[in-house]
Amino acid sequence: MTKLLDQFFDSKITRSIFFYILFILLVLIFKYRINSIISKYLTIEEESLKEINIFWIVLPVLTCLLYIIYKLILKKYQPSFNLFHTILLSTLFLGVLRFTDYCSKWKFIELDGSQLFYVDLLLLPSVIASIIFLINLVFKSNINKTIYNNASNPFVADDPIESESEDKLQYDKRAKSLIQYLDKSNFKRSFTIGIVGPWGNGKSSLISLIEKELYENPKKQTLHLKFLPFLNHSENDIISEFFKQLSSEINKYSGRLSNQVLDYSEKLLKLYKNKSIKEFLTINNVSYSKTSSYETYVAINKTLEGLNKKFIIFIDDLDRLSNKEVLQVLKLVRNTANFKNFIFVIALDKDYVLNTLMIKNDVSDHAFVDKFFQLEVYLPEIEKSQLKNDFIDFLKASGLRSEESFIIEVERAINRKDNLFDDYISNHRGVKRLVNQLVFDFNSLPDQLNTNDLLNFTYLKMTFPSAIKFLNSNWTNVIPYNRNTKLCELETVPEEENKRDIFSSNNASAIFLGIGKYTPDYSKYKISSSLSEQKELSEINHLSQQQNLLLAKTLIILFGEDNKAKGDTSIKFGNNLRKLLQQKILENELSYSEFKDIFSVEGNFQNLKNAIRSSQTQNILDRISFYNVDTIECLNPVILVLLFIFNSSKENNIYPSTVLQILSSFVIRNKKNIENPNSKEIWKTIKKKYLEKNQYKIEEKLEFLAFLSENRIRMSFDDWGASEESLKEISLELFEKLLKEKDSTLWDIHDYSFYHSYQNTRKFHVLKTLNPLMIDFWRKNNITILCAQLTENKAFTIKNFKTSNFASQVFGSFEGYKSFIEQKIGDTKDSALIEYLDFIKLESYTNFSSPIRYEFRDFKLVKNKMQRVKQNNSLKHDEFDTIIELFITSSTEEYQKITVTNLNIVDIPGFIEHRYYRNKNNFFTTVKIQSSDIHKAKSMLLDHYLMYLSRKEKVFSIDNEELSISRLHQKEPIIKIISIQPKSYS
Repeated sequence: MTKLLDQFFDSKITRSIFFYILFILLVLIFKYRINSIISKYLTIEEESLKEINIFWIVLPVLTCLLYIIYKLILKKYQPSFNLFHTILLSTLFLGVLRFTDYCSKWKFIELDGSQLFYVDLLLLPSVIASIIFLINLVFKSNINKTIYNNASNPFVADDPIESESEDKLQYDKRAKSLIQYLDKSNFKRSFTIGIVGPWGNGKSSLISLIEKELYENPKKQTLHLKFLPFLNHSENDIISEFFKQLSSEINKYSGRLSNQVLDYSEKLLKLYKNKSIKEFLTINNVSYSKTSSYETYVAINKTLEGLNKKFIIFIDDLDRLSNKEVLQVLKLVRNTANFKNFIFVIALDKDYVLNTLMIKNDVSDHAFVDKFFQLEVYLPEIEKSQLKNDFIDFLKASGLRSEESFIIEVERAINRKDNLFDDYISNHRGVKRLVNQLVFDFNSLPDQLNTNDLLNFTYLKMTFPSAIKFLNSNWTNVIPYNRNTKLCELETVPEEENKRDIFSSNNASAIFLGIGKYTPDYSKYKISSSLSEQKELSEINHLSQQQNLLLAKTLIILFGEDNKAKGDTSIKFGNNLRKLLQQKILENELSYSEFKDIFSVEGNFQNLKNAIRSSQTQNILDRISFYNVDTIECLNPVILVLLFIFNSSKENNIYPSTVLQILSSFVIRNKKNIENPNSKEIWKTIKKKYLEKNQYKIEEKLEFLAFLSENRIRMSFDDWGASEESLKEISLELFEKLLKEKDSTLWDIHDYSFYHSYQNTRKFHVLKTLNPLMIDFWRKNNITILCAQLTENKAFTIKNFKTSNFASQVFGSFEGYKSFIEQKIGDTKDSALIEYLDFIKLESYTNFSSPIRYEFRDFKLVKNKMQRVKQNNSLKHDEFDTIIELFITSSTEEYQKITVTNLNIVDIPGFIEHRYYRNKNNFFTTVKIQSSDIHKAKSMLLDHYLMYLSRKEKVFSIDNEELSISRLHQKEPIIKIISIQPKSYS
């Protein structure tokens, strides 16, 4: 009966009903006062409301209704406590006003031609919102329960058990036994029980079962609460939050005791803050309380004696706290909350807590923690057989429940001698993590993989993720390809070295790992023959000795000779290893048989083309990175496949250099696997099936040859069957062929492969061999594309240009290039080339030493090129757009000096800088001006020059139209502005 009454009075529904009844009662009691307020402040003239078009009133109401439907039904919005009750109370109040005779001395205004009132438009959204709120409230628990029950959860949650059906370890009996003892006990002060056990052994589950038992079968005069200290952020928060929670629970039975507890908490917090024991023993004059902290403590105990109740406080996850927080909780349970019949039940991994405190030098002895506990309920490690049974049960209930054959294979595997389940899995938390990992990885597993290998690799991945990273980048050294077995295996040490005494290693394994059913021969393999010198693993992972033993043991079981899994199902099989190490989930990934089919190069690579069309290019490259062969006959097709991919790499968004690096690594790695390899066969195939085939691009062939030349030492290129001399000969043949191919068939402005081919050929030949070929080519072809592509823009501007160094390289010098252009252009009427000739002449005045400002108006190819620059660099603003450059010629060096004398922003508006050049017997000056001042600056610049000239002789005159200064009666100017660029500002 008491339990039912507790549930009734503690229920939120009961409190809400009482609150609403009280609200209605207050509305009725204060009826006349409420009516007076409405009449005085909330009434309006009926005529003013009716003058408003009804549309402007209905529109916001409809908008409000639409928003309610959108928010509460479509978005399933859950209102806050305050919003929920505000809407309901408002609806209730409006309903009372509208549908009862509550109104006095005022009335609602009626809508014309209907029996509705304007207030109904306000009431409608409020009523609809209230109905939706109530429906959601009534059905919420049922809906959530249905969703929970119907959810097909693929993963296993790591939650404490809540029912006997989940209690696989029979902790329910321990919970009931402990409660029986506590029910009979009576303590003058607090009593502390430690639920002690390793990580993941069900400590939280035992506490959950004790709580459940106390809730379902409450003991007389016994209260219980759960305190989670890890939810707080400081040591003081732990004290404060504990006493707040305790006060709230006690308040149900004793308001006096609840206030005493809060008062005691405030005094403790001040004590800790001031760190003065005086605060604890004396009256606090600032507080309203007239007792000291100690007197409050005594008063609490007296009240507890009168109340005659027992308090059980559960504290979970002590091993989640920092060292300072752990100490605070221990002080709390033994000192500050050391009240009569207070029973603390604390879950902790004792070894972890002790190590945490000792590392920080908070305690000096393992016995320190023992002082805080009067009873320890030890939860030993769970039997391995129990864990295995539970693992299979969890697997059957997981997302793999339909994979019956796989679960059967897993069950067989975990009971094998060479399965490391016993070494890695020691509790239910580990079991659940393993299940979830298998569920997640299942769809990305290789086509056929030995289940025992899969499980052992999964243990490794979950425990030593850094080892997976290390293997992924060093697998060819740690587990190289064995050409005899055609698998990736650990290297063994020579027989004569394999005679050391490994008793100590095996003994360490027995102590730390429990040896179990399988102990490998560590001395047999290079990676573990001397564990004290195991640099490959210990330096990467910074592991302890026992961790290194376990890691070595796992690698031996996976990649040692004792793993007898069938070749193509073994983890040692290259494709399986690749997929597991890369940890990629790829859609429509090629099966192993489809992957092998792409190496059927006959029929013009049809299988490979199909795979590329299916966006499998990167997948193929990744797999070849791990692929191994053992004959030249198998090696050559893979080389041709990589060269085919390289030929079209740019179209498939693959970096060409990446393909060539994979190719070189593949050849170097696999030549070691081939017994007596005939290197000449390799080069013969490359030359005949790639270099001499017209279907492949000459530009890519030259890039391939250049790559070989650059890397010939690293790649031991002579072992490929070709010499540097043969590369030189082939490259020249290919380049000459390219020139013929391009003759009269020029390319797009954005295609620079022609020049790259020249540079690649230069790796083998000197300039005097190649340059005549290039010059002769351009002498016979339209040079418009050459001029456009050799015109380079300065960064962050599309109106600052210079001629590419490539021109000087091919034509011997910039002047040689200019002479070639002038000769080639001749008397052309092509406006683009005429404009380009003007640009190159201006640039020549600077001796091609610096970029010049220039605006191409007629040269469309350059304009197209600059448009691409703008797009690729998101060049919304040209940094030099406001700068004008004036080219000035002087007839003598003396006059040139005047053009740069005392130029400054005071005398010349917008002045930025000047430079001067001597080109043979010609003298030039450039002056940069801000565009906003260009018109004033031009005339003031000439005036400035004239002023200095007139100091010597007054025989000079300015021609403002010609922008020049001349001697009187002489036509030839001595100073003249010959160019203003960009033209659009002049």
